[in-house]
Amino acid sequence: MDARADAEAIRELKHRYCWCFDDADLDGLVALFTDDAICELGPFGTWHGLAEIRAGYERQMRLSGVPGGRLHVVTNPIVEVDGDQATGRWYLTDHDISPGSTAPIRLIASYADEYRRVDGQWRIARIVVQIRWRAP
Repeated sequence: MDARADAEAIRELKHRYCWCFDDADLDGLVALFTDDAICELGPFGTWHGLAEIRAGYERQMRLSGVPGGRLHVVTNPIVEVDGDQATGRWYLTDHDISPGSTAPIRLIASYADEYRRVDGQWRIARIVVQIRWRAP
């Protein structure tokens, strides 16, 4: 296995996560997770397993307004691969670009993720978000 290729696949997985959320592609988003995944999103909730993850993201997409009203930008990735397991750290800037928005940056946070290769594909096994700044 090529650790560099794996790290690049994980970076693409994280970017796909952002695109799916921002496009309100709930099915595409949920497909990125392992069956036993955990999302710890601070004030937005903690969800265990695909059913809770689907319900949690559906609620967040509804609250965020129109599809395309949010842009998640992840930067500064550090991806470490160990066989079929990996970790990733990212900075997040979450932008509100919905019509009428006067404060485009909603929050700044960091992700601490865990990934697992399942049937040859990298999937998200755990997301932990630490909010560093949030718009009033």
